[in-house]
Amino acid sequence: MRRFWLKPVVAAALAGSALVPVALADGGSPQGAGGPPARDGWSVTVGGGGLWSPDYEGSDDYEFRALPYLSVRYEDWLSFAVPEGLKVSLINEKGFRAGVLAGYRFDREAKDNIALAGWGDVDGSAELGGFVEYRAHWLKLSAELRQGLSDDTGLVGTASARYETRVGPARISVGPQLAWGDDDHMQTYFGITPAQAAASTLGLAPYAAASGVKSYGLGLSIVSPISGPWGIAAIANVNRLTGDAEDSPIVATHGSETQFTAGLFLSYRF
Repeated sequence: MRRFWLKPVVAAALAGSALVPVALADGGSPQGAGGPPARDGWSVTVGGGGLWSPDYEGSDDYEFRALPYLSVRYEDWLSFAVPEGLKVSLINEKGFRAGVLAGYRFDREAKDNIALAGWGDVDGSAELGGFVEYRAHWLKLSAELRQGLSDDTGLVGTASARYETRVGPARISVGPQLAWGDDDHMQTYFGITPAQAAASTLGLAPYAAASGVKSYGLGLSIVSPISGPWGIAAIANVNRLTGDAEDSPIVATHGSETQFTAGLFLSYRF
C-alpha cells in the first residue's frame, strides 16, 4: 500500500517539529521517569495515539489522524524510531553526540487538498544525513541535516533548543525550533511550475521558491509514567512559515503561515 497516514508527522518533523520522537524517544519516553530498566542495553517502546495537524505543510485545513509509534534503542549509540528513522552515534562524550542517520520522507498527494489539485504527487524518498546534539543539565541543543535521495525532494536542516525539567514524575521539554530548505526542497513543496499552474484548478500563477529558512516556532512535550511500563505523552507545537514558504500562493492565498500541531500518545516499554 503506497499511501501512508504517517506522512503528516514526518512533514512536521522536517519542519522542525519532531515532537513525537522528542516526547517518546531519545531519553524522553514516559518510562524514563519510572519505567522498567532496559535489558542488556536494549529498550523497546511501542504505542500509539492521535495527532491533529495540517493536511499539508502550509495548509489551513486540519485533520486528526490515529498514529502508531515504535522505538528501539541500544545504549546511547543506536536508535530506530517510527517516524524518526535510524540514528547511529559516532561520537558520544561529555554530553556531546554526533553521528549519521537514515530515514524515509513520505509522499505528498495532490488529492490531500484542493490547493494542490492538478499538481501531481510528490513521491516518497529515502533520506540520509547527520546529526549533532549537546546536553548540559537542563539544556539540550540539537541539529540535523536530511538529504532526500529521490529527484527534487532536496536537503532539509532543522535546529532546536530545549529547556528540560521535571514536575513530579512528569518530564517537560519546551523550546524554539528552526527549519531550512535548499532550492530543490523549497521549489518542490512551495513552488509552482508553469505546468502545475496550467493544471491548477484554482488558477494559480507560476511561483519560484528559493532556499532559505522556511519556518520557526516553539515546541512543547509533557511525558509522564502512568503505571509500571505504561506512559503517556502530550505534545503541542506552533510554527510560523517564513521567506519563500510564507509567500507561496498555497500558503499566502489558500493556506496559512501559522501552523499548529497537537497530539496525545500512550506507550508501553518492554
